[in-house]
Amino acid sequence: MKLEGKTALVTGGGGGIGRGIVLCLAEEGADVAVVDIDLPSAEAVAKEASQLGRRCVPMKADVSRPDKITRMVESVIREFGNLDILVNNAGVGAAPDWEVGAPLRVEDWDYVYRVNLRAYYLAWQAVSPHMMERRFGKIVNVASVAGRVGGGPNESMWAYRMSKAAVINLSQSMAVQMGPYNVNVNCICPGLIWTRLWDAKLASGMKKNIPAFAEMETRQIFETVVAMTTPLAREQTPEDIGRAVAFLVSEDAKNITGQALNVDGGSTLN
Repeated sequence: MKLEGKTALVTGGGGGIGRGIVLCLAEEGADVAVVDIDLPSAEAVAKEASQLGRRCVPMKADVSRPDKITRMVESVIREFGNLDILVNNAGVGAAPDWEVGAPLRVEDWDYVYRVNLRAYYLAWQAVSPHMMERRFGKIVNVASVAGRVGGGPNESMWAYRMSKAAVINLSQSMAVQMGPYNVNVNCICPGLIWTRLWDAKLASGMKKNIPAFAEMETRQIFETVVAMTTPLAREQTPEDIGRAVAFLVSEDAKNITGQALNVDGGSTLN
């Protein structure tokens, strides 16, 4: 119960990696605001986390809209009385109706920027006065190992990759700014995790662009990529990311800030 008495806000908490983060924070004793653009999903995860004995409140917010971000943070502080932990996790691969393998559109670049990068900055901007006044806070930004390296055969992922690289840089800037106020800011870079993005987008794109994958099922493609690229030869899970976040926001990590931690089975070495 390393986080007992603490309050956390997790964006994109309604499924996938966000759900794993919410559950792991609740397991460690934190009360959690589960924020998602899909309110029923946020409600389902909040209900699941509440069964661990914590107070978990679902909230709807579209983090692509600056006004919604400000209201989100204000609502959480009003609901819980304070906010100790901010986890910026909401993310997109491109704009709605995006098809993997298709050329990137201007709207893809714009939407990825608004959700994957600008929303992280605006959430930090909204919560930082509260944390600075209390001289305490923990912030974790979820990036990706895709932000560690350029390239890749799928041009439709370029905006996503570049946004995640920017998140790493932004986290370092936040850490320098917030250090004098006893606020830690770190970044998590997840590796290969089976999510809706993989199932519906990435694997189907590989089927089109890589002949060896053309006849494979999407899950088989994912498992093949894991085996080929990961030294530990196993996929990562949302709970793996959740445990890493729970560590970074605990007092065990009080002297860790400005760092980007790869949770990827060794697929990216740096």
